[in-house]
Amino acid sequence: MSDKKFIITIGREYGSGGHEIAELISKQLNIPLYDRNIIALASQASGITEERLKESDERVGNPFFEPYLLNQYDYYNISQKLFLTQCEIMKEKAEAGSAVFVGRCSDDVLQEVENAYHFFIWAPISDRISRIMKVEQLDNYFAAERLVKQTDKQRKAYYQLYTDHKWGSYTGKDMVLNSSTLGIQKTAQIIIDFVSQALL
Repeated sequence: MSDKKFIITIGREYGSGGHEIAELISKQLNIPLYDRNIIALASQASGITEERLKESDERVGNPFFEPYLLNQYDYYNISQKLFLTQCEIMKEKAEAGSAVFVGRCSDDVLQEVENAYHFFIWAPISDRISRIMKVEQLDNYFAAERLVKQTDKQRKAYYQLYTDHKWGSYTGKDMVLNSSTLGIQKTAQIIIDFVSQALL
């Protein structure tokens, strides 16, 4: 891999293995991974507990039920505050060095960063349901199907609210990959190979 600094962002359908793919890339390239750990960083930066932030992670807040943060600096609900804080963190980490970012509109937030490469991972819904049943230890197929569809719906609404782009589209992406075709490890390797060649 080149000595140049680079950024990899990974959008993903729920159950497609996006986190695991990002984790493999992070370990193989020895660069930081920012996914769920951004919540802890956002909590430190905002002073809002991790528990409250997790409830709003990659979700569109309901303005009628979600409390607003009223002080001399902010007039945001928790979802909005989390998004803005995450944007600041992602830009700061991208400036600091090479890294992998998962979801949270990272492809759009870091679109203008030099040597940033953007990927989206999808898979047939039957494969994703099977994976979620195994990962979440769910026995009921229909419960897993409901969870997959609900999570995708939340991510889609969140992404399209904050980016004004279509979630899952090839627009703005360097590559859209079906993780069921080659599996998690080979999908991660394709991304690594792509970025290696792009940096030459």
